[in-house]
Amino acid sequence: MKAKERFDKILSSCCDRIQEEVSALLGKPFKLGEPEFRHASKQDLFSEPGGKEVLIHASLEGELQGNGCVLTGIRDAIYIGGTLIMLPESELENILSEEDYSEELEDSYGEVANIICGAITVILEEQYLKSVRLVRREQEVVVPVEVEIESEQPILDVLYYQMSAPMQLDGRELGPLRLILPAVPFGLESSAGASAKPEPAGQAATVNREASATAEPVEVLERAAAEEGATEGDEAVEEQAPSAAAAPALEEQAERLQEVERQKELVDNLLQGGMAKMCEEVSALLGGSLKVVPEGNGVVSKGEFLEQAGGKQIMTRMEIRGDHQGEAYLFVEDRTAIYLGGTLIMLPEIELEETVRNEDFGDDAHDAYGEVTNIIAGVYTALFEAKYSGKFGLVKTSMEQVVPVKIDPDADEVFPAQPYYLSTGKIQYNDRDLGRLQLLIPASALALEDAHLLNEAIESAVAPRHEAPATVPAGKPAAPSRLREQPEESPDILLFTDDDGEAERIAEMLAAMGYVCRLLHFKDPVHSVLTPRVRIVFLIMREASELGFGVAIKISSAGLPVPLVAAGPAWTRTLVLKAVKYGACDILITPASSDDIREKIEVNLVKKAA
Repeated sequence: MKAKERFDKILSSCCDRIQEEVSALLGKPFKLGEPEFRHASKQDLFSEPGGKEVLIHASLEGELQGNGCVLTGIRDAIYIGGTLIMLPESELENILSEEDYSEELEDSYGEVANIICGAITVILEEQYLKSVRLVRREQEVVVPVEVEIESEQPILDVLYYQMSAPMQLDGRELGPLRLILPAVPFGLESSAGASAKPEPAGQAATVNREASATAEPVEVLERAAAEEGATEGDEAVEEQAPSAAAAPALEEQAERLQEVERQKELVDNLLQGGMAKMCEEVSALLGGSLKVVPEGNGVVSKGEFLEQAGGKQIMTRMEIRGDHQGEAYLFVEDRTAIYLGGTLIMLPEIELEETVRNEDFGDDAHDAYGEVTNIIAGVYTALFEAKYSGKFGLVKTSMEQVVPVKIDPDADEVFPAQPYYLSTGKIQYNDRDLGRLQLLIPASALALEDAHLLNEAIESAVAPRHEAPATVPAGKPAAPSRLREQPEESPDILLFTDDDGEAERIAEMLAAMGYVCRLLHFKDPVHSVLTPRVRIVFLIMREASELGFGVAIKISSAGLPVPLVAAGPAWTRTLVLKAVKYGACDILITPASSDDIREKIEVNLVKKAA
């Protein structure tokens, strides 16, 4: 599944590139919606009801060989091609009504398809391990219901991998753009069984816990609950001994963990303050408005960083000066560096856009972006000098272009293989999205190298303990929920949130069911509050986002096998899969009713309704 997830990320990057390239060609905004991915046979591809489609043949060249295609509805191809040759709107509508795909329209849409294949090739060259290109070939109009599956026309009957994304051109909603690639050359055939039948979008909010490794805590609780009915007395006696023996170790580990949490909170505040100060300084330098929206911080290995780093990057090396020797690294997409450098040297807008599109990181833009990184290094140095107990400073030394996917994660080439602390944020300049900024600092330089070891120690110490959910004796009124402050009783349900209103409403309903709740925020420490008494955790998000998923990672990696329910509005299949990947056992759609919450409690804690 890891190969599939990595390939999905690459194809998602292709969508971004296709949008930019096609928009530039047409002179109008072209957008692709949230892509969906699945394995498909030839029969799957042509079994869905619909009208004529334009099929652009495409072949793989380089280290991989095979054939695929790009599919769009014929009316969409006409509209896109007609826009390129600037047909008057009234004439274009008449052609659409007759579905008259003339030779002129065929040629113009073929140019767009050429751009699409070229954009995909660029991303594959940047992010895929092997050298491969997607070359556009001839095109034809097909009627899906008339395609013979046993025939070799229009494509072979082999296993394919499909990316489908809805299109929008200048505000007009179009059908999907479907990229069809052969699965075997990309090594995707092994995950076909799990992915061939995607869930409908309307059912995406229901997570199949039996099929998910993240659901193991729930399964353990189910087994524990089933056995408890038969041997309740024996288990109670057996659990007392290990609990007492583990108590001193747990207390010592908790103290160490709190030290790390305090250090992490200090460092996080400094890094966040650095992003805010960086915006001020760089905005003044460039004469515009730079914004960096923090996404989160965390300890990563070299391999984990490279896996999520993205495509071609400009890496700035920064020498660490002070108590620790070594290097930190600042990463931005190459086109981000080109844009910021070109802005500083005041390139005319048209020339700047052309330079960015061509990824021309010339000497002038290189030197100018170097001035930007000097400012960033100085900002962090000043903050750490003022507010950090140790000595820590950064000095920019050099810059180079790197392709993360082609860096060996286990070797010390390019930069050492060691634990790092990663701080990321989304960059905007004058409301233009410029991708991500990623600052990578050796974890030891920030006294955070023990974070993973402590998590493992906590997990090994408390994993065997599973307790049944607390209940309220019949006739006894439920205690009111105590929010924000520490409850007098230890909480059995934690709610992490950035949506106070919905979280407080859910907490009140849980309290009415007899649970003791504690409400926390995304910035609050996880490890010190996630005790063995906690039965379930709700992650309540204003909207499903990387910031919320970052909290999910912290919760799921804290060492306690506790069910995690991710709550938020407007779930898509992609967001659900991402939530599950990061540790969620179930999904709750907000605003949630009391029945919805009760169902999640009963399912995840095997708690029968009273």
